[in-house]
Amino acid sequence: MLRTVKVYGHLAEHCGQSVFEALVRVPADAIKFLLCNFPELRSLMRDGYYKVAVGQHDLQLADSPEQLHYPLADSDVVKVIPVVSGAGGRGVGQALLGAALIGTAIFTGGATLGLTGFTAAGTGFGFAAAAVAGNIGLALAFSGVAQMISPVPDLPSDESFGGEPLENFAFQSIGNVDREGVPVPVVYGEMIVGSVVLSTGLIAKQIQG
Repeated sequence: MLRTVKVYGHLAEHCGQSVFEALVRVPADAIKFLLCNFPELRSLMRDGYYKVAVGQHDLQLADSPEQLHYPLADSDVVKVIPVVSGAGGRGVGQALLGAALIGTAIFTGGATLGLTGFTAAGTGFGFAAAAVAGNIGLALAFSGVAQMISPVPDLPSDESFGGEPLENFAFQSIGNVDREGVPVPVVYGEMIVGSVVLSTGLIAKQIQG
């Protein structure tokens, strides 16, 4: 049956519209539908990060990419949403790299459905029941959402930055320090917000006497 597929951000700009009606049985079919009608999306999506949502529920693709092949309920709406990421893909939570998303949607459907053994008609619960049957716990869902909203990295010794910590704690009681590589917000108009401090320094110099 026809179901609603929504795209956001640069995907909507490229496709010329944000809402489609398509014959999709599982979320992966929505990806295939977009690729068939807009082949250039393969190269456009390849290096970005995307999350897929069914209704109000984000799929936990980083941990369970097979969720792309869980059956949909009749009223389910599939959403494909670009995710802003920092250096090295930091802060993307349960989003998936575009190349991996395309590969998972195209090549792993039959095997995954065979393992789950559930259909929307058989369970009567649609996508929600399939997610439960796939052992996707509520705690995992909350952890993915929390990581999306507020990624909090450990104190790193990142080899890509010469093995040195990226935070600077030279001052005591500094309200907000951050690290290199996280998404940087772009703000238009007048906003009352805190700063994002990557690094601070202090130079002691005798001026007089």
